[in-house]
Order: sequence, then structure tokens, then C-alpha cells
Amino acid sequence: MSNAITSNSVFLGIDLSSRHIRIGTIDTTGKLLHFRREQLGITSGNGDTGRILADKLLSTTKRALSEQDSPVAAIGVGFPGLVNHASFRVAHLPNAPSLAEIDLHQEFKTAFGVPVVFENNTNAATVAEMRQGVAQGISDWLYLRIGHGVGAGLVLDGKLRRGKSGYAGEIGHMNIDPEGIECSCGSRGCLETICSAPNIVRRTRARLERDKTSVLSAFEKRDEDFTYDDVIKAAHEGDELALLMMQRTGHFIGMTVADMINVLNLSMVVIAGNSAARPLLVSAIRDEAQRRSFPEAFADCQIVAAQLSSEAGVIGAALLAQEAARQNS
Repeated sequence: MSNAITSNSVFLGIDLSSRHIRIGTIDTTGKLLHFRREQLGITSGNGDTGRILADKLLSTTKRALSEQDSPVAAIGVGFPGLVNHASFRVAHLPNAPSLAEIDLHQEFKTAFGVPVVFENNTNAATVAEMRQGVAQGISDWLYLRIGHGVGAGLVLDGKLRRGKSGYAGEIGHMNIDPEGIECSCGSRGCLETICSAPNIVRRTRARLERDKTSVLSAFEKRDEDFTYDDVIKAAHEGDELALLMMQRTGHFIGMTVADMINVLNLSMVVIAGNSAARPLLVSAIRDEAQRRSFPEAFADCQIVAAQLSSEAGVIGAALLAQEAARQNS
């Protein structure tokens, strides 16, 4: 496989989440050519789940490469956790099997013979939104993605800021409730323990014990679990409890956003994650951030929904791969 970039070269992007692998390619202009999502299909239990995850990523990448008619000049992979930019190790995946003891970056380079970029998947999505989404031309802004976890990408002076080792942006582990439940990071009451998708469901289920008028009560009557998607759907249909839970989630996030606005004097905060949840969250986040920010700093800042959808992490990973290929050419 050649490293040279040609007019028909493509760049492969992979976005790993706790439940899915998203895969796609872009051309030299950044246009998304192909995109799909697959179930990850790995659960905790017997066996070396880290090795299983590594092999799954390698085999998925190999299959994706075999499907391309054009030469793949580089590969970018986004991970839902900490990626060390000095060692290229995936240092910590809070909601997936650990890859910390596996030099997966080297395995990718050896297996595929092209430049390989490993990045936090929210950082990758931030790059995509900066290049192709609502944040084009914005110098100082925050990308906030609410999903199975809560992550952020920080752009200052037009550059993605990763911190000393690449660990910047873990906004989900900012402490907001010292008496809250324990988080995967070992602390208590992190933003993620309240505002991640599983915890929105947990909080809604607890509230249902006091409010049986919600349409979500029907799930309990059928002895079924409801999901974050079900809460969002109910909210859009006017269910008062679901609307309240989404609004309260937005208020908690708004508290943290206000701190970021006050500290960094941002010009924009972009709210990403489930596309259907964005309109429900943005107004609540905006209201709470306005209440808690310096008026002058808040006046400088727009709080808006992300333009790109679930393809953002794939596009961003592929764009970062493209940059690496150009630097190596």
C-alpha cells in the first residue's frame, strides 16, 4: 500500500464508541464518500477483552480497506477515552475494554503500512465540526458531546488543544456534586454521573417512582427497560416528565458551560451527541449558562447545536489521517 497521496487517494476514519464502530472514508477535499455503523459486540466476561477489542479493530480496518476501490493513504482512529500523544498508547477507556497494555498503534502501522493517527474521538469530531460544521472560522470555542459519556474538544486560537499528554477535554469528569454517585474515574458526582445517556435514564427511572403519569411508565408495566432514545422521543411528544429530565440535564451541563465561558471567554459552545436531543438541551444549557456567567462573557458566546451528526467522529479521524499523510509525503 503506497503512502503517496494522489488525486484519487482516500483517507479512512474509524470512530469507536462503547457500543459501536463507525467507519468511513473521505476524499482529498474532505468529502465523505462512505459511512456505516456496526455493532461492537464485545462484552465484559471471560477472556482478554482488550485483546479481543484490538483484534476487532484490526479486522474491521482490514475489511474496510479491502472494500476500497481507491488507494487509502492514511488511517485515523478515534477512541472514547485518553490517548497519549507521546507514546501513542490508548491509556484509558472508561466504558470499553482496556488497551493500555497493547501497542495497538504499532500493530496498525505494521499491518497496514500507511500513516496511522490515534485520537480521542471527541477531539476528532471537534476537528470535523471546525472544518465542515457550524464552527468554521471560529477561533475560541468548545465542542461538547453528550452520549454514553460526556466529552469535550477545546479549540483556542483556531487550534485543537490537547494538553501536555493529549488528555485535555475530559469535561465529563469535572466535579459538580460531591455527594453524587461514584464515577468510572474514581471520583464522586462528576458531570458524567448526571448527564451521560445511561445516567439520564437512571435519573428518569428514579423519578418515575414518584410520577406514574409519564408515558415512560408503560415500559415498567411491560417489565421493559427504556433507553435515552425513548426519553428523547417522549420529550418531543410533550411528555412532562421527559421534558423535565431533559431540561434539568441541560441545566447541569449549563453550570459547567458557564464555568468554561467565565474562564476562557469563549465565542461559541457547540452541543453535539444525539441529534434529536440537541434542540431539547441547547435552550436549557443556554438559560443556565446565562444565569451563571458574567454577562459580558456570555454576550461574547453563542451556544448552538452541532451541524454534523453521527458521522462527525469518522470525518474528523479521516481529516487527521489526511494531515498525517501530507506530513509524511
